[in-house]
Amino acid sequence: MNWLLGSVLCVCLVELIARLPFQGAIHGLLAASDKALHTVRARAISDHWKEKAMAAYARSAFLSTLKLALLLLAVAAVVAVLTVLFELGFSGFQSFLLSWQGIAFTLVFASLYVAARRALIRGRL
Repeated sequence: MNWLLGSVLCVCLVELIARLPFQGAIHGLLAASDKALHTVRARAISDHWKEKAMAAYARSAFLSTLKLALLLLAVAAVVAVLTVLFELGFSGFQSFLLSWQGIAFTLVFASLYVAARRALIRGRL
């Protein structure tokens, strides 16, 4: 039963992560970093304007990092809630999930599920 519950947990998490706006948060962080690096390297920009620009880019990077952290916290909360619920229904699930066998199974299953999901969406299955 632990194997089936582990599979259900993986499917729920993959679908949750696919639907949350992780790409937007990562894109915002990378964009702010690229702009800051470009500004620092620019010789034509005075130090006064670099200071002003770097403060704006730091704010943007901070907000993107905060959004990313909140998204990860939401995913961790779902994992915790599902694990506790499964543990209440079927004793030993948490031990299985934290064992090497459970970690390896969920890693392989989630990877295969992501690959199958991607292939299905692209029409290759």
